[in-house]
Amino acid sequence: MNVPLFKTVAGNTYPCATIGKDDVQYCIHNCTVEEVKEYVKYLESLGYKKHAERSIIVGSTLPQKENLFYTFTNEESNIFVWWFCETHIVRVLATSKSNLPSTIKPRLERVDTSPISITQTDCNGMGYVVQLADQSFVVIDGGRRNDQDVEKLYQTLKSKSQKPIISLWIFTHADCDHIEVATDFINRYSKLVEIKAFAYNFPNLDKVQLIVDKKRDIENINALEKAIRKNYKNADVYVLRTGQEYHLKGATIEILWTADDTYPNVYVSCNDLTAMFRFKFDNGKTFMVLGDPVHQYSKQVAFIYGDYLKSDIMQVAHHGLIGGDKLLYQYIDADICLWPVKKERFLGTQPNQKYQWCLGEGGCDYNSYLRDDNIKKRTHYHSSEQVVLIVK
Repeated sequence: MNVPLFKTVAGNTYPCATIGKDDVQYCIHNCTVEEVKEYVKYLESLGYKKHAERSIIVGSTLPQKENLFYTFTNEESNIFVWWFCETHIVRVLATSKSNLPSTIKPRLERVDTSPISITQTDCNGMGYVVQLADQSFVVIDGGRRNDQDVEKLYQTLKSKSQKPIISLWIFTHADCDHIEVATDFINRYSKLVEIKAFAYNFPNLDKVQLIVDKKRDIENINALEKAIRKNYKNADVYVLRTGQEYHLKGATIEILWTADDTYPNVYVSCNDLTAMFRFKFDNGKTFMVLGDPVHQYSKQVAFIYGDYLKSDIMQVAHHGLIGGDKLLYQYIDADICLWPVKKERFLGTQPNQKYQWCLGEGGCDYNSYLRDDNIKKRTHYHSSEQVVLIVK
């Protein structure tokens, strides 16, 4: 795929990496924001149409800095450009023409009065259900394969709406304890539940070097995509890109980090390829979803966004295991922490464990920070029981 060259004053060269099914990415270090803006003008001069543009202000002191995000299209391709001011890194990603989220926020109608809620399911793994103002849902991940969890997810949706409509099913990453329930649910309940759209960023694992055996991950991704094609042919399928926004009734989801931000690298597992995003509700409340990031990327997100990350509710990274970061949690500074982990591990009573990670052992000092009432009294929920939060 032909990607217009990004020129730097210093004449820096930079590598090209193929990362998705047909993606091409350049990662340019040591460049300036002026060079980024010149590149944007260059794309426009070549006939690319600007689909979306965002600026995220970083830091509360002057002079303020900004992270920049652009999406361009032409008849054949999409080009994504994003710049992180704290690292002086810009990434340019070109893909074949594909679905892009609308930049228009849907208007709330008189009937859109449903209280917005967040349900942490009691699945084996991680699963959340967000009910929107129009009574439709956003489902996040789902959990590891288990017939009871598939049925319970359906009953959760049915108890909140007579005819469940999922406006968006969004996935953080392709680990089995996050996507297997979704595949089985789609195959079982396609005639009873409407799903309008799916969103994820699952890199082509044939092109990714994983240290662990990736056979099961590849099988799970293929099974999920096959189920979507078979049962929801008319649903939109989006690839999550850093800086995007997904506008829904009463909420906007902003994508803060994706697998695209990690290339090139050698990875341990699909946890290294997680997406991180945040719900911004119309009433001003926020819900941060971190997925399963490794410590390295948690710290990078903290460094890149700083106090912009402040949120009311947070899903604790990687089930409260190794993968969080104290600086990240300090910036998020959540009042409510959702731990997608069972009671025994959360309480530190699980037998035969060398380290009780959720209590802060084994290098997880960031979990000790979260649970220290002398720093801040937070409300914590584990996932042995389903919990429903009304966002108000």
